[in-house]
Amino acid sequence: MPPNVSYSDIRADDLRNVTRGRRSFWFSILLMAALAILTGVAVFMGWIASLEPLIPEQFWSALQMALAATPAVIWLAVFALLTYKKEALRRTTFLLWLVTALLYLVTVAPLLAHVFEINDWLGVFWWSELAGRFLVVAPLEMFLIYLVLRYGVYPAAVFQTRTDGAIFGVAAALGVATMVNLAATHAPGFADLGQGLLFVSEMALGYAALGAWLGYLLSQVRFKRTNIFYLAAGLFLAIIFHALFFFLLSFINARNDFLPSLDGLIFSGLFALLSFLLLYWRIRQGNKAFMHMASLVEIKNEAASPRSMLEDVVQLVESNQLEVRPSPPPPPSLNSYEAGDDADELENLKQSWESLIAEQEADDDAV
Repeated sequence: MPPNVSYSDIRADDLRNVTRGRRSFWFSILLMAALAILTGVAVFMGWIASLEPLIPEQFWSALQMALAATPAVIWLAVFALLTYKKEALRRTTFLLWLVTALLYLVTVAPLLAHVFEINDWLGVFWWSELAGRFLVVAPLEMFLIYLVLRYGVYPAAVFQTRTDGAIFGVAAALGVATMVNLAATHAPGFADLGQGLLFVSEMALGYAALGAWLGYLLSQVRFKRTNIFYLAAGLFLAIIFHALFFFLLSFINARNDFLPSLDGLIFSGLFALLSFLLLYWRIRQGNKAFMHMASLVEIKNEAASPRSMLEDVVQLVESNQLEVRPSPPPPPSLNSYEAGDDADELENLKQSWESLIAEQEADDDAV
C-alpha cells in the first residue's frame, strides 16, 4: 500500500488502476528474448563469422563498446515506441538505466576491482567463485539496484501499477548489465564478434530477470501491507538467485557440452523465460485479488449510502413486484344523474294518475 494511505482512503477506481496491464512491457521482453535467440542461431550457423572480415580493425574497439549497450538500448527503444503516450514512464525507465549504470561505474566497479580484487581470485577454484559471487558480487550489485528503485521510483507518482515494479527493475538491472559488458570489453575483451554477441545477450537476459524479481517485490510492498521482513527476505533471495545463476552460467560455458558456444545462452534464455512466466502469473493472481477488493469496496459504499424512494419504486417495477393497475372509470356527471331522476319521477306520476282514473271509472259503473 502506498505511504500515507489508510483504508478509509481506498476507492474502487484506485484499486482497478493498480491492476492495469502493461502489454508493451511484456512484448518488449518477448522481443528482446527473440533477438537473443536469433543471435544464437546466427552465431551457430556461422553468419556472424562471415561478417568479421568486413569490419576494419580500427573500429573493433568501438564496436565492442557498442555491443555492450546494444541489448539495453534495443529494449529501451522498443519500450519507448510502444509507450509513446506515457511520457513519464518512458523518461523514468531511461533515467533508471542511465543512473544505475553511472552509479555502478563509480561505486560497485571500483569496489570489485580495487578493494576486493575479484579478478585475481574469483575464477581460481569453483568454491572461490561461488563464495565470491555470493558474498561480494551479488550483494553489491543487487543492493545497488534496490537502492535505485527504493529511493528513485518507489515514492514517486509514476509508480502506479503492480507491473511497474518489474518494468523499473528491468531498466535498472540493464544499467548494471551494460557496465558489466563494458568491463568485459577491456579485460580481456571479446575474442570475436560472435563471442561478444553471446556474452552481452547472456548478461542482458540474466540481469533483466533478476531485476524484474526485485522490482516485483517492491511493488508488493508498495501496494499491499506486507510484513517488515518481507522485503529483506526478498532481497536475500534475489542475492542467492544472482550468485547461483552466474556461477552456473560460468560453469556451463566452461564445460560447453551440449551445443558449441550456445550452452550459456540457452541456460540464460530458460532462466529468463521461467522467471517472466512466473512473474506474469503472480501479477495476474494479485490483480484478481485487487479486483475482488474493488468489488467489496463498491458493495460497502453502496450499503452505507442512503437510497432514494424513487430508486426503490423503479426497482420494484423492473422486477415485476409492483404491478401498474389501470385507473378506475370516471364517475357519472351530475347532469346525467339529475336527468335520470326527473324521468323516473314523471313515469311514476303518470302511472299513479292512470291508476286513479281507472278506479274512478270502476266506481261509476258500479253505481
